[in-house]
Amino acid sequence: MLFHRDAIERHLQPLTERPIAHYTAISTLVHLMAVPPPPPYIGWTSARASAVRFLNDRAELLLGLETLRDVANQPPKSGRRVRLILESLLADGGRADTDAFLMSFSGDPDELGQWRGYASNGMGCSVVTAPRDVHAAVHVAGWIVYEPKKRHAFAYKVLGELRNQTDDNLIEQVLVTAASLMKHEGFKAEREFRAIVFPALSAVRYRAQGDRLVPYVDFLPGAASLPVDRIVLGPGWRLAMLSPSDRLRDHVIQGVRRLLDSAGLGATDITYSTLPYDPQ
Repeated sequence: MLFHRDAIERHLQPLTERPIAHYTAISTLVHLMAVPPPPPYIGWTSARASAVRFLNDRAELLLGLETLRDVANQPPKSGRRVRLILESLLADGGRADTDAFLMSFSGDPDELGQWRGYASNGMGCSVVTAPRDVHAAVHVAGWIVYEPKKRHAFAYKVLGELRNQTDDNLIEQVLVTAASLMKHEGFKAEREFRAIVFPALSAVRYRAQGDRLVPYVDFLPGAASLPVDRIVLGPGWRLAMLSPSDRLRDHVIQGVRRLLDSAGLGATDITYSTLPYDPQ
């Protein structure tokens, strides 16, 4: 997957040392880090990435693909092969053997929109880690491009990387990956960082989400781990309003602490959101 990384990542905002956070439900922590792997792998040992075509907001991928198509049809036009693949991607649901799977993070570990949308309406948590560690575990990773002019420039550069390519599967995967790294500027506050993998079909599993099935893959199947910087508990628990002694005894904090202890992460900090948000 070296071509995918080279063709895309060098046209994105460079990685930084600032941490990133994955927002999720408290119950998901059991799946992320319940069982410690063999030493020296201590940390986050399971990471589920969902197929891009099955995101809750399916308009996300459409925006990126349309941007790529518009740029591909402007002089100097992209090759006919690339333009036909883009039209096909816009017209159908894609193919299982070229699916990209992604997991999302945010550059802000305490952001209200993320709490409300992805962490049980503020009753969840964010798991904080380092972008470089995530980058090392996947095929492509990078910061989302939001502004229209920057999206256009990004699409132009990625399409330029495909000018001499003849492998249709590779072209399709690069196009889907690039489209997955573009979003409407209205989501800019999320400061999203995405990790993308291209698994073998044999690694894909399925989970129920409402009334539909969503393909997913675990890109940390016990052979690697991600360090955990800290766990941030959501504003819905209103932990900031408690006294230090009451926080120490709080059942939510105690439950997370015991889980971390069992996963070999006893030294990991547990903090809490300071946002004044009451989901009730």
